[in-house]
Amino acid sequence: MTETQVVKAQGLFLRQVQSKLPPGISAVAALMADLGIGKSEAYKKLRGETVLSLEQIQLLCNRYAINFTVQGYANRQSAFVDFTPFCSTALGVNDYIKNLQMFLRQIASASPTKLTCATDDIPIFHLFQYPELTAFKLHFWQLRVADNAPLKLAMDNWPAHVLQQAAQLYYLYKTIPSVEIWTKTSLLNTLEQIQYSADSGIISDHGLGRAICQQLRQALADIEGYAKSRDKGINEPVLFDWYFYDIIGSITYLAEMNGNLATYIRFNTFNTLHEYDGPLCAEVQHWLNNMLKDATGFSGQGSIQRSHYLENAYKSCLAMEQRFR
Repeated sequence: MTETQVVKAQGLFLRQVQSKLPPGISAVAALMADLGIGKSEAYKKLRGETVLSLEQIQLLCNRYAINFTVQGYANRQSAFVDFTPFCSTALGVNDYIKNLQMFLRQIASASPTKLTCATDDIPIFHLFQYPELTAFKLHFWQLRVADNAPLKLAMDNWPAHVLQQAAQLYYLYKTIPSVEIWTKTSLLNTLEQIQYSADSGIISDHGLGRAICQQLRQALADIEGYAKSRDKGINEPVLFDWYFYDIIGSITYLAEMNGNLATYIRFNTFNTLHEYDGPLCAEVQHWLNNMLKDATGFSGQGSIQRSHYLENAYKSCLAMEQRFR
């Protein structure tokens, strides 16, 4: 490898380390503590002026559960990805929210930055500002991965600090320019989960069921507002573009940060595959760009298609709310 390739590989690796750091901990402080080096040397590592030793790379890989791989070869036919497990480890919902927070903080801190999402479900960040709706989604998902999770949804089982942390993710998401591509089942997935929960006794409190349906409808109204103005910003404009595509088949995020790429593919509820600046990122970017060429735009003031889609969605939410009368 050339010196330039070494510096780039080390930079990508250290960005993975940064993405794993808790809020308030700088990369310099982490390297100083983990590697036992001074501040000046930590800065040199981050700037690529000095190279990490194999021992230091292994230490950081073990410390933060990441891989060191050399990316970017044009003829590579496979990708090296990180995987976040839940059922096979002690990770839980709190860890899931913390991982999402690190993911969003890393994207929000870059400039320029953009997050593109192609999804078969409503992007979870939109739901996190509503406590009952958040508790429902996390509870429903937890039933699929936790062996001893309680069947019935009860708000008492969801501490306020967990729901508040989730709400903070919503406001963080609002600071990131975003492009969302939904499919026709994006709303039905959540509604079908509510229907199943009503039928199976997961939601036995009818007042709670009505609140969940009302909050889902309000989340859609929020998204409609962002789409009309193409803006989800609070204090300053933040791009929001919304598209519809017939079939997607996954929940995939691509972050563009300072010219670098990161992709996150969610599966099995809480599990995630993620890669930084590798061939998988390039494949996902190509897939999303091609999808956008054929997608129907839902953003802007005059979208008839958006109006029809949301009219049916609001009716479905109201009908589901009647289920809990």
